[in-house]
Amino acid sequence: MKTIIFLFLLSTILLAAEDTRKPDDCSWENKSKARKSVKTRTVESGKHYRNFNDGKPITIAEWYKLTCSLDAKVPDPIPADAPIEGAETIRVKLRGYLLGAHFEREGDHDMQAELAAGPEWKGDHVLLELAPGAEYCDARHDLWQLVRKDGCQTDQCIMRKPVEVIVTGYLLVGGAQGSKNYCQAPSTRGMKKGNEGSMLRGSWRLQPVFAVQKA
Repeated sequence: MKTIIFLFLLSTILLAAEDTRKPDDCSWENKSKARKSVKTRTVESGKHYRNFNDGKPITIAEWYKLTCSLDAKVPDPIPADAPIEGAETIRVKLRGYLLGAHFEREGDHDMQAELAAGPEWKGDHVLLELAPGAEYCDARHDLWQLVRKDGCQTDQCIMRKPVEVIVTGYLLVGGAQGSKNYCQAPSTRGMKKGNEGSMLRGSWRLQPVFAVQKA
């Protein structure tokens, strides 16, 4: 019996290791668990959401001004299966420089990307998360095309020549590790460059993301 279990586990690991699908392949399964229904909202489910700034792109500085104004609306605990009314029910177009992207091949198959006010790595980064699924496939493809054009051939790359982009999505707030200062809370989950730590600032992010385009 132990031998059978071992062989089953080994075959599962080998199959996962042999999965050579590209990050932007539309067939990836969404394996997210926490707040999945909020992370996978659709254009239709958010058709009544407020278009911040009348639908015009905002800067990274304006992003932090917006999200800091929303911290007081975040309840404790954060609802598991519904967006926070008046805070996460906002559609935003964010303009910034794409500095890096990461595909979670062994995790929930999300794509994560980091935006900043300028092309320099040092500075505050904003997180984007793009779940797998038909609703987000075009955005994932467009994001990864930009990464590929920069020369990336792996699942995680820091841009050699950052590109200015405009990204459209809904607001979502994550946990702030014991802090209620969601818009300023540092995060350790960001990409690392050399000996530098994560540059992500704030628990607010864009998720889901419906469009990624060059500015």
